[in-house]
This record gives sequence, structure tokens and C-alpha cells, in this order.
Amino acid sequence: MLDITEIKAQELPFQINEETFALVYKIYWKKLYYLCYQKLQDQDLSKDMVHDLFRSIWERRNELQISDSIEKYLVRSIKFKISTYFREKIQQERNLEESMRYCKDTDLVTEKQVAFSFLTKEIASLVEKLPERCQQIYRLSRENGMNNRQIAASLLLSEKTVENQITKALSFIRQHLSAYKNE
Repeated sequence: MLDITEIKAQELPFQINEETFALVYKIYWKKLYYLCYQKLQDQDLSKDMVHDLFRSIWERRNELQISDSIEKYLVRSIKFKISTYFREKIQQERNLEESMRYCKDTDLVTEKQVAFSFLTKEIASLVEKLPERCQQIYRLSRENGMNNRQIAASLLLSEKTVENQITKALSFIRQHLSAYKNE
């Protein structure tokens, strides 16, 4: 069986086989674990990360060519895993924040849409309660976008009458919607 000095003195590129893998694991597992733990402050995550590194090495043992000392390779690899973990964690937090912001905006839009829909129905209901001529003038103004002069010409009324009817309709609507003013 190989020992630590034989592992360190092995010729480069370093080849992984069952015997060298077991010895490398035994020699470096604890060092890699402590390196992880210093950065992550999480025992389980540190253990998982070190095990993932060794699993990856074992799975790639036939094509893996380690051209530096095995210790340097392992330390670089675990540092890379740690930095990848933090990069992914930061990205997940950004994604979560973005999702939360989107949900908040969506909720706000939904609330506004519901309120708008409710008020639109309430106004339509109030317009129905206006006298017929007042309703007609209000709808031509607000729903058809006609100005006072156009309404007066189409209904053969004076502009002053149109203005008075619109004022009357708006007053009535405001009066009955005053309960919603602060919402």
C-alpha cells in the first residue's frame, strides 16, 4: 500500500486508481473539509461539497490528468466549488428578490385593476340613475370623447346647457362616490 510520501512523490501527471484514490481521500479529506467549513460555516454543506469533489474525481479518474501536485489540485478544486456555490447562492437570492418584486408589482396591479373595475361599474350604475338627457350628454362626453360644442351641435342644444348637464352629472357621481375618496 502507498503512503503519503509516495503519494507526494508520485510522478506527474498524477494517475488515480483505487489504491491512490483511497489514500488521497484519507490524507486530504479533513483538510478540504476544514477549508470548506471556514468559508461556509456549515458542517453538512462542507461535508457534502468535499464528498462531491471526491465523487467527481472518482467518476473522471480514467480521463483525469492532474499535472500539478494532488494537494494543489484538490485545494484549487474545492475553492472553485466554494466560489461556484456562493455565485449560485447570490444568483438565487437575486432571482428570489426579482420574483418577490414581480409578485408585489403584480399584486398591486391586480388590486388596481379590481378597484378600477369596481369603480367603473359603480359609475355606470350611477350614470343609469341620472335623468335621460343628462345621461345622454354625459356618455357623449365621457364615453365617446366629444367636446361640448360637438355635443351641442349633435343634440341641437346650447353649449351652456351641455356644460350644465355635464356639471350636474359629475356632481351627482362625485357625491355618491365620496365614500371611496380615501381608498
